[in-house]
Amino acid sequence: MMRRLLQLSISVLTFLALTNVAAACTTANYQPELPEQLKDM
Repeated sequence: MMRRLLQLSISVLTFLALTNVAAACTTANYQPELPEQLKDM
């Protein structure tokens, strides 16, 4: 029973780590448009 809980917790933590990496990769590519006021500089 204890081994089953350990496997489950490792699986959940691995899934959370992978989703965290995927979220970081998608937000790193996000680049908002530059406002007109900053384009003149």
